[in-house]
Formats: sequence, structure tokens, C-alpha cells
Amino acid sequence: MAITLGTIVKLTKSQKILGLAVVLAIIVGLYAYLFYLPASAEKEKKKIEMGRQEMQLRELRTIAANMKGFRAESAKLREELELAMAQLPTSKEIPSLLANISNLGKEAGLEFLLFRPAPEVNREFYAEIPVEIKVTGTYNDVAIFFDKVGKLPRIVNISGVSMEGAKEALGRWEVTTSCTATTFKFIEKATTDLAKDKKVEEKKGVPPSKK
Repeated sequence: MAITLGTIVKLTKSQKILGLAVVLAIIVGLYAYLFYLPASAEKEKKKIEMGRQEMQLRELRTIAANMKGFRAESAKLREELELAMAQLPTSKEIPSLLANISNLGKEAGLEFLLFRPAPEVNREFYAEIPVEIKVTGTYNDVAIFFDKVGKLPRIVNISGVSMEGAKEALGRWEVTTSCTATTFKFIEKATTDLAKDKKVEEKKGVPPSKK
């Protein structure tokens, strides 16, 4: 049955109020379904996205604040690495370095019974060159020799020290001392790699190390 104006006029007051309530309920329901609920869902979605972006922004600000420190630390580590590399002889310097160690022992008054380089031990950017040494001399002579070796500009480590056969000769006590003097050879390939790393860092904005 079609609803006309006459039909509405004939309705009782309570029926008119009920009808108006139904119409309002339908309007409110349609508004909520078509506008309010989608708008609320979109608002919540944007709120979550904004929170995520704010977190990312805080992380970026933290990284930016620490970037200067990171660069300074990187430059410091590279400078320390270059300084350590400068103390490692190249292949051409090894013979003269070994001869220098032998001369230091003779200057200290030691007699060499053995001075034999062992096979190299390759590491990442350097190689260890152990030298087996056996000498005779006084405790004081040995101490002077070790002290002189420790003051060399190049790195030489003394290890595996053992003393035996103490005997008196010409009014002084001599011992036979065995040890291993390990020097380190700089692998030239690492120079190229280090230069490449430095160029990459410079392109990224990391300041080069100062010598």
C-alpha cells in the first residue's frame, strides 16, 4: 500500500511519533554505515600510520645525531689501523730487518748457535715470520738483546723463551737461550684494499683519516 500525505494525516499521534523515530533511526543508521564508520576506520588507520612514521622519524633523528660520532670513530679506527700497518715491514724490508735482529744480538755480546726463519703464517692483511733463535751468553746479555729488539721501530715479538746449560766461562755465567722472534710482513695487497675502502668511505661522506 502506497503511503500518501492523507495516510500520514490520518495516523494517530503515537503512530506519527513512532514513524518519525523509525525514519530517524534509518537516517542515523545510513549515516553511520556510509560515513561515520568508514571515516572512523580511516582515521584509526592514519593514526597508526602516523605513529609508525613518528617512530621512524625518531630513529632517523637518533642516527643523524650519532652520525658525527660514528664518523669520528671510523676515522680513529682507520688511523690506528694505518699506524699499525706502518709498523709492519714489506717483503723488501724483511732481509734487512732479520739482519738487524742478528746484529743486535751480536752487539749485546751473544753468540748465535741458530738463526733460522720458519715458514710464514698468513693472516688477513699481514704474515707472521717466526725466526728460531738459539744463543749463548750471560743473563745480562740476553736481557740487553731483548730490550734492543723491543725498541725496534718494527714490530718483533719474542716468545717461547727457555734457558738451560748454565756454566761458568771466563769468570762469568753463561746460559744457552732458545726463543722465537716473530716479525710481521705487511701484505701489499692490503694496501690496495685499504685505499679502496677509504675511497668508498669518502664517497659516503666519511672523512679520510689524517696522518
